Amino acid sequence: MSAFADTRWSQVRRLGADSPSGRAALGWLCEAAWEPLCRHAQRRGLDRHAAEDAVQAFMARILERGLGSPDPDRGRFRSWLIAAFWHFLADRADSQRAAKRGGGQIAQTLSSVGEVPAADPDFDRDWARSVLRRTLDRLAAEQADAQRFVVLRPFLSANPEADAYAAAAARLDLPSGAVRVAVHRLRKRFAELLRSEVAETLADSDPGTLDGELKVLAAALAESRSPDDHRDAPASTAGR
Repeated sequence: MSAFADTRWSQVRRLGADSPSGRAALGWLCEAAWEPLCRHAQRRGLDRHAAEDAVQAFMARILERGLGSPDPDRGRFRSWLIAAFWHFLADRADSQRAAKRGGGQIAQTLSSVGEVPAADPDFDRDWARSVLRRTLDRLAAEQADAQRFVVLRPFLSANPEADAYAAAAARLDLPSGAVRVAVHRLRKRFAELLRSEVAETLADSDPGTLDGELKVLAAALAESRSPDDHRDAPASTAGR
């Protein structure tokens, strides 16, 4: 990928949701954001069903109206997204309260949301885990031998035990050296796909910006409160 290649987020910001390319890119970004936003809404006090309804309404509003004119300094989709959704939930709650009083409420436009009042490390963690899942799905889809991938996939997420390669070799009926080569290639391809996945959510694919975002996501995973939060985190991303 070139240093200034077009990304889905840059397409949305430049073209808006009215063009076919912009709408397709925005649809991809919305799909990527679904689960992290649902979890955020639940932390704000909504049950799962209400959280999904809120995310659906938020996505529908974006797809219908576009983004307006996002702040050019907000180059990360993740940063814009949590700010926009935070204010959307606040506006929605205000509108519901106003409706109960019989009054009206003018909704704030999504393009002028400003900054989230406080950092949300939980959202960053959920976003990072979503990125990893999408990357692993892409990696799995590329594999010609699904069973071999099942055996080798654990090598992406942890430093293997001393006998792990021998055990995998026995399961695959391959020499241990061949397994080590296969794991090396799998890790390399995963790293390439991960960089590609994260780059799509940035305003440009400048290597420095991309490396910075990867560090943020790695830190979010490293600070997870539960040991289970690390179970799907590949070693190259979890700060190992």
